[in-house]
Amino acid sequence: MSSAPYPATPHALPKDLAATAVDLFGRGRVVSWCEELLAGRAADDDAEWPDIAWLGGTVGWVDYWARTWGARGLLHVGPPDRPAIVLAALEDPAWRVREMSLKVIRRHGLDDPHGRIARLVDDPSERVRVQAWTTLGCTPDARDAAWAAGFRSRSQERVGARER
Repeated sequence: MSSAPYPATPHALPKDLAATAVDLFGRGRVVSWCEELLAGRAADDDAEWPDIAWLGGTVGWVDYWARTWGARGLLHVGPPDRPAIVLAALEDPAWRVREMSLKVIRRHGLDDPHGRIARLVDDPSERVRVQAWTTLGCTPDARDAAWAAGFRSRSQERVGARER
């Protein structure tokens, strides 16, 4: 874990934590850190970077969470300096990483020259499919009324304990 300061209010909203991290460490450093997390090259307890609590994370969770927190950090402090990292994360095996990366792409208007977003409309995870359609500027209702009705009838995608 880093020797850098720890958030005074670690349970604050992630966007507020990220904004404070930018104030303390600088936007460039926080963006680079988030990109390295998302790329899987930094861990939640990497001493080279700030404490993962600055992104609302906790040390010791399943490894895809560090990638998810990296994407979430970029959502709040981006745009990324290296958009290719975010686009590559659309192929991550963890659906949470794919979903959060789509949110980053949408928020920051990143280009997708290879059509990766469109391929995610058929993702195994319903949450990723919905986010892909949203990122493409569509709503499920506009695309397929039967699919949208099925989506609305389920309150939330069921996730196994190891995904939480």
